[in-house]
Amino acid sequence: MNTLFTYLLIFGLLFVIYLRTTKIHSTEQEYFVLNKTEGVMSLTLSFYASGMGLWILTSPAEVAWYGLGYDIYGYALSAATPFLLIYFLGPKIATLTPDGATLPQFIEKRYGQSAQKLVSCIAVLYMSAFLIAEFASINFLFPAISNVSGLIVSIFIGLTTFLYLSKSGFKASYVTDKLQGVGLIILLVSLFSIWLSQNTFGELVSFSKIGGANTFEFFSFKSALAVVVAVTAAEIFSQGYWQRTFSSESTKSLQKASIFAGLGCFITILVLGFAGSVGAGKGLENPSLSFIDQLDLNLPMSFILICLCTLLVTSSVDTLENAISSTISLDLVRKGSNEARYITAALIVASIICSIYVTSIFNVFLVADLFAVCMVFPVFYKLKNKSSSLYIFIPFFVSLFMSYFYRYVFIDLSVNPGGIFIPTDLYGLADLNTFLVGLISSIFITIAYNKIAK
Repeated sequence: MNTLFTYLLIFGLLFVIYLRTTKIHSTEQEYFVLNKTEGVMSLTLSFYASGMGLWILTSPAEVAWYGLGYDIYGYALSAATPFLLIYFLGPKIATLTPDGATLPQFIEKRYGQSAQKLVSCIAVLYMSAFLIAEFASINFLFPAISNVSGLIVSIFIGLTTFLYLSKSGFKASYVTDKLQGVGLIILLVSLFSIWLSQNTFGELVSFSKIGGANTFEFFSFKSALAVVVAVTAAEIFSQGYWQRTFSSESTKSLQKASIFAGLGCFITILVLGFAGSVGAGKGLENPSLSFIDQLDLNLPMSFILICLCTLLVTSSVDTLENAISSTISLDLVRKGSNEARYITAALIVASIICSIYVTSIFNVFLVADLFAVCMVFPVFYKLKNKSSSLYIFIPFFVSLFMSYFYRYVFIDLSVNPGGIFIPTDLYGLADLNTFLVGLISSIFITIAYNKIAK
């Protein structure tokens, strides 16, 4: 596709999204959360659109390229399990924090302000890693599809999302999610249909077998389980999901939307993981592009991919930007929407700069995932009882130390691609042992401290 035409297409799509937000008027509260007004369909589309970022075209393919059958199914399952937690925990936390907008606000009610700030920092760390991964995916994908600069596209998207978020905040992100959600479903179905038309089903199955999709080894099972544990724990700290949870009109609407969104995410990631294994079977050398590189990039295909990529990254980026700025504004510096605007601008610039240096999307997630795994059990252990901040501080820091201590003592860092700080195994996949050390130690320390404190 012609470079100038590609830029015009991207700009045109972003302009349409921006125009959709011009008539949105938000109150101070709606900059951070809507007031329990949203039903099943709108919540489902918003959950799906905000969760399915540009990373879905790179990370599942990357995991499938390096891994085997268990990794493909595990990664798909990990995309759905956070919605299961929201199904069970969301209504309880929304009831206990009726005026809430973020998870740390619930933490403050149960564990105090110090714990709230710690949880907020972990949430910001995870969401910032996610945001950097989104901009890094732009650098990988857009130049591969068309001869455009990933940096320029990132600036386009960062500027557009900042403009409509600075005006209307969360309400703008939520309203555009519904438009983007429908567009994503249509474009993904079109993309998969064209991909299938370019290959016979028998060929795809044959190449996927060569790529390891039907191979189920124990090391693959371990890495798949690690991903499920890591992603489930980390996604529960994604404040974009909690903003939508607190906006639900009822428990029934929230639970139905969680089921539908979780099922949609599972199917999407499963198909894209399978496509990545096909790319590995075909001998494609770039793991992140092992799906995209299979496509015949004629004009119609390039058009669909550019539209899909633009919608994917915009829906995810605006969710993350508003969620991060809301968490910082409400839970860390405790300021209003004006301060949130400056915070949003700063984090966009910082994320774009950091994304330039990313070489593996999957590794960006793993670093933040380990922090979340060490935090998740202490946070939800005592849902209804007020406790000291130490109930979170002690288990979190001790279990995080034990995870790194395990890697330092028991991992051969000279051959492990992740070194001490990126929890990978010898194959570059998620290391189950590191995550289990963090999770299990946090569980035992939390329970032990609870008994000692009593």
